[in-house]
Amino acid sequence: MLQNELAKKKSRANTMRSTRSKTTAKKTTPKPKSGGSKSPKHRSLLLNLLASCVVLFFVGFGIKYAIDHTINYNPLLGKWRAQTVLGIMEIEFDRASMSSFGTKNPVTYDVSENKVIVMDDTIKVGSTYKIVDENTISSEAGGFKTVYKRVK
Repeated sequence: MLQNELAKKKSRANTMRSTRSKTTAKKTTPKPKSGGSKSPKHRSLLLNLLASCVVLFFVGFGIKYAIDHTINYNPLLGKWRAQTVLGIMEIEFDRASMSSFGTKNPVTYDVSENKVIVMDDTIKVGSTYKIVDENTISSEAGGFKTVYKRVK
């Protein structure tokens, strides 16, 4: 009986060995990377850097926009149109210039509560524009009052 038990144990051991995989793990050597491609780590670093630059760009313009519309607010900026006896007259005010009658002249602005003095830098002459409301201004020249409406 003892021999039967030993024979059973041997046969079990042999079946256990036969069910195990006979193949050994294959060791692979890493392939050398070519110099032309970048690793994924470098790509993600470049993408993060690019995304950061884009975000900073938009934040910078947001700050500039906020400052221009709060601290350096100029109600004249934009295009204005007036109906006069001579016809339709248009003027356009930029940050540093004014366009009228087809010419663009450098100007400086002196903004107060209800009026803006526009000083032409080339001829050193100023014009005063009274702020009637957000979309209406007026000026007086030679005894004639001209009312301008904002062009949208």
